[in-house]
Amino acid sequence: MDLPPPGTMRWTAWQKVLVIRAVRNGTLTPAEVRTRYMLSEEELASWQNDFDRGGIAGLQQKSLRRRRRRQDHE
Repeated sequence: MDLPPPGTMRWTAWQKVLVIRAVRNGTLTPAEVRTRYMLSEEELASWQNDFDRGGIAGLQQKSLRRRRRRQDHE
């Protein structure tokens, strides 16, 4: 499994899936993920919830909503 490099700041939905799978199969602990990628506990939990509810599409939709909100504020 090719995990995103430590310190990744911009995330694709597929990269988030790799991290979620790494946690779920025991490759990384949630604490390791938070340290390695500078994520909050809430952000990681949000990714997992979005993935559980909508799969990869759930993660993509959240990214699109954030991007649109940023464009609306510019």
